Amino acid sequence: MFNTRKTNSLDFSPFKKTLLASILSFLFLFPSPANAKPDHELETKLETFMAYLMETLDVVPGYSIAVATTEGPLLAKGYGTTSASDDQPMDADTQVYIASSTKSLTGLAVASLANKGLIDLDTPIEEYLPDLAGAPAGGVTLRQLLSHTHGLQEGGLTWRTAFSGQHTPEILLEIVKNMPLSENPNDFSYTNTGYVIASLVLEHHFDKSWKTIVEEEVLKPAGMTLTTAYVSALGDDYARPHSWYGIKNPFTFPKKDNTMHAAGGHFSTASDMARWLQAQLSDGIIDGKQVFAPGVVASTQRPQTSLEAEFYTYKRHHYGFGWYQADYNGHLMYHHFGSFSGYRAHVSFIPELGIGVAVLINDASQPGFYLPDMIANYIYDLAAGVENPEAPYREEIAKIAGMIQPMVGKSLPERPRNAPDDEARYAGSYYNEDFGTISFLMVDRELVVTFGNLSSKTTYKENGSIRMELTPYNGTLGEFVEDQNGVITGIQYRGTLYARERGE
Repeated sequence: MFNTRKTNSLDFSPFKKTLLASILSFLFLFPSPANAKPDHELETKLETFMAYLMETLDVVPGYSIAVATTEGPLLAKGYGTTSASDDQPMDADTQVYIASSTKSLTGLAVASLANKGLIDLDTPIEEYLPDLAGAPAGGVTLRQLLSHTHGLQEGGLTWRTAFSGQHTPEILLEIVKNMPLSENPNDFSYTNTGYVIASLVLEHHFDKSWKTIVEEEVLKPAGMTLTTAYVSALGDDYARPHSWYGIKNPFTFPKKDNTMHAAGGHFSTASDMARWLQAQLSDGIIDGKQVFAPGVVASTQRPQTSLEAEFYTYKRHHYGFGWYQADYNGHLMYHHFGSFSGYRAHVSFIPELGIGVAVLINDASQPGFYLPDMIANYIYDLAAGVENPEAPYREEIAKIAGMIQPMVGKSLPERPRNAPDDEARYAGSYYNEDFGTISFLMVDRELVVTFGNLSSKTTYKENGSIRMELTPYNGTLGEFVEDQNGVITGIQYRGTLYARERGE
């Protein structure tokens, strides 16, 4: 963990004394990897910090936190509750949606298959999907797909796989076939596209679900028994999604099995994340066993492309297969985060400090959005021997609490419907080849919208546009289109025209 050398003198310079004090402090707080176990001082310090956070900024129902070294977990624990509506405590085995943090799992599954010689990272994917021969997508490789350097413009691929669930392999393949390339196809551009296309390659080539492949290549070897890509497999005590707007608002998770996709499709736990982080720090060793072939885990962390971007306090500069490389206070950090309605996930590790941290929460609203990153930073600052590490975070927490104080305890006001008298004329189905079918139906004299798995009541803006909340607390607008005779012919929604189906 630290480089040491013999010296003939015990007369340390002031700098060396400071360095030695930092090292001794680190070793005291974080035990040597050979004896890695839950650390009581870390737990005590984190307990105090979390108590202040949750009392001062009462916006997130629950936190699931893991801290690991090369030899195992230092801490895997829950704070708060799985739902604002009951007292079920969040614990180390509470399942929380990790959203795009899934990409690192998918990336390792593909790297593992490539290491076994079962698939090639640099072969054009048209060799695996002959239907793509001659299409722009046919010439890209798995390496480009996993590193976001494929240049393909996604169309409706993400919407169908992450939101509506209106897809079959044939539909998705047709969308991919028609994808154009961007003007700078080799530049890094973060989307879900590459990972979803990679999953199509895997499923066609191996004749099994990408979920099964990730389970076989990653989850089972790692012993991550509570990590699942199936909403239908969740236990009764999984962390329910929330969105804070004055109060903690719970809502039904909008995803189903068919919208858990290779770019964002797993629930996991603090205990499983501790195992995952141990594997990342040790190049595939968990519980003293080499569960992934030597070099395979490291290959997913290796930079594939460069970039310049910032997220919270992290300066991102490279991307591998499901891992960003970034600078955090002079340390090289590997990370991948995730967010979706009702959830945020922070998963990271800093080899120089010898630890990794995962923080999962069941709220993704503005006041709590960066709290997982703040908690991780606090833990890393402890490991780095930062003096009085709590102070800046307590100040930041108090500032956020002060900013939202006028909202506390106030629910969102009911939106007036403002529906036109002839609202029923909008009822019908509207179709777009890339995105699918959106339907409007009169229910109890009100227009209700359905888009695959998603549905919503509707209201209207003063300008006549229709407002839908297909994902909770995320309203979007549509504009009905009519011809010169006043007949409704379509709807413009999220920049895309959906034509009214004949006979509607």
